[in-house]
Amino acid sequence: MEALFSAGSVAVIGVSASENNLGKNILSNLISFGYRGKIYPVGPRGGEISGFRIYRSVAELPETPELAVILTPARFVPGILAECGEKGTRWAVIESGGFRELGTEGEALEKEMLEITGRSGIHFVGPNCLGTANTASGLYTQFVTLPKPYRRGSVAVFSQSGGVGLSLAERLCSSGVGISKLVSMGNKLSLDEADYLAYAAGDPETTLIYFYLEDIKRGRVFADAARQCAKPIIMHKSNISSISRGIAQSHTAAMAADDDVIDAACGECGIVRVRSVTEAINIIKGLSLPPLNGKNLAIISRSGGHAVVAADVCARCGFELPPLGQDILDECKKRARAGVIRSGNPLDLGDVFDLPFYFAVVEKALQQNNIDGVVFIHVMPMVSERAATLGLVERISALSVEFAKPVALVMEVPLDERVFIEKTTEFPFFLEPTEAVQALSVRYKRLNLRQAAPAGSKRSVTPPALEDIRAWFDAAEGKNRQPLLNEVLELLDLMGIPTAEWRSCRSVEDALEAAASLGFPVALKAVSASLLHKSERGGIALNIRDASSLRNQWRRMQGISDDLEGILVQKMIPSSRELIVGAKRDPSFGPVVLAGIGGIMVEVMKDISMRLAPIDIDTALDMFGELSGRRLLGRFRGLHEADLEAAGRILVQVSWLMHHFPRIRELDLNPVSVDDEGKGVLALDARLLLSQPGPD
Repeated sequence: MEALFSAGSVAVIGVSASENNLGKNILSNLISFGYRGKIYPVGPRGGEISGFRIYRSVAELPETPELAVILTPARFVPGILAECGEKGTRWAVIESGGFRELGTEGEALEKEMLEITGRSGIHFVGPNCLGTANTASGLYTQFVTLPKPYRRGSVAVFSQSGGVGLSLAERLCSSGVGISKLVSMGNKLSLDEADYLAYAAGDPETTLIYFYLEDIKRGRVFADAARQCAKPIIMHKSNISSISRGIAQSHTAAMAADDDVIDAACGECGIVRVRSVTEAINIIKGLSLPPLNGKNLAIISRSGGHAVVAADVCARCGFELPPLGQDILDECKKRARAGVIRSGNPLDLGDVFDLPFYFAVVEKALQQNNIDGVVFIHVMPMVSERAATLGLVERISALSVEFAKPVALVMEVPLDERVFIEKTTEFPFFLEPTEAVQALSVRYKRLNLRQAAPAGSKRSVTPPALEDIRAWFDAAEGKNRQPLLNEVLELLDLMGIPTAEWRSCRSVEDALEAAASLGFPVALKAVSASLLHKSERGGIALNIRDASSLRNQWRRMQGISDDLEGILVQKMIPSSRELIVGAKRDPSFGPVVLAGIGGIMVEVMKDISMRLAPIDIDTALDMFGELSGRRLLGRFRGLHEADLEAAGRILVQVSWLMHHFPRIRELDLNPVSVDDEGKGVLALDARLLLSQPGPD
């Protein structure tokens, strides 16, 4: 993929001398921003532009260009790609619009493009994109005329929207950060976010990776690449869909909506998810600073009010404010004019009008072993301090590098002064204390995440006999309907997942005999393909304590469904605590598993934790620990610790099942009764939905 960013020769296809031609803008950017490779304009009219000959076709070029940039009407693109393939070009940026975004005609063109590039081995950006940029090589392929090259930095920006990508790049460059690469991904017909991540992870010019995505094409591949990437990844995922909620037929699918799965994948893979460009900019600024190795900060401010705001945010983010050295405090008292401000941490310097002294205070704070980072808040009400402020920013920037500790600089200054500082300094700064502290919080969490990465073997469970499970699925698919409750319970038995004892009955006499064998009290559960949620249709009766009550409930249930296959009799299990264990198959990320506080209110409470499947037992235990209601699973009002180890084994088994059998669309075990530690768990009810038949 290096040819996309450092090609030695570029063919710009779709160039003419016409006033409104966009191809010549690409040419202008290449010339203006120092691209040193060979440039070949191509256009059917020929001629000359900016001292370059315009070739009439790719075939006419004197050599094979490493990269082709195509900006022509959509209908010509397949033919041009075929020409590039014959010429030997293997990389392209297709900026033309008019493909699947415009309907079936455009989809047909895309299909033709993939057939051509599949034969020739061409990989391409787009179509329907704004192009690419590499600040190191000067290879700018955007069709918009840029006023100046981007500030060279180490952030790679990959954006599905050209407009968002341009906005983010511009703001990063005016924020003291800069960029290394920029890609407008467009329709992602050939190259997608997983490809770009794999490239950026190994790019020596990139230390931080940003994605703006409206959809995720290969979520599981992207997640696996992110898990292996040592560089911070920030993702802004928009276009949040509620489609999965509309078609969900299980508790799991209702709660594990598309956006929730993305949140889970980001959390699991160490991706920092943001919701706006502003949030992304601030986090990128924080991640551009040296590592924050601890939770002890010093707040040094020229304004007492700003210092209080910063301290409040520090408390919310879990930071500590240890005492500053007495020598610092004593010196501050000497220099104070009125002597009315109490010194401490936060340190209010509002009564000290001496900018060089501010530098000395920051330096002494960084020298303290118990200070891991500094939030320095500079309020500049006087224009006369412009030069001194610029010097202060540059010296503090050098201190941060020297001590390898982050200094989050907050500049509460007039707009004109802020613009001046942005243009003249390379050090990123924040506009208010909250931004700075939150960015440091992400910086700290990122470091912790990398240090806490699991090592060594993972605890799992003994897998069941795969052939027996496969035979169950083959039999289920042959029935041309979704599995019934008793069939799902049979699958759980094959899996080794413990269930409450049950019997499937076709007559009231069978039910009475089953109840006598199991022992009262029992539950009755209607078995019907149309009763996905039994409790809503009266398909369940609990705590039946005698034969008379059983007969009455049996008669009542006979009329609740036209497709009643029978009634299941199940031993009542007293439950002090209940969980839901579920799974669904996400169209992009594949199988995900879910754990939460269970029962009939599970969709209302939505107290859940989620992971990509498969998982191990330690991960399952982490999931239980993330629940808001986790206290209910510990010692609580006379209850002992819940047997989470046993519950974890069930969650692992479900994840194994989802991983090995793509035929499963959704799976719920709800409720799962959790006994005290060492006494096990029992699945009391289950629901499984299959997708269209297919090989596993």
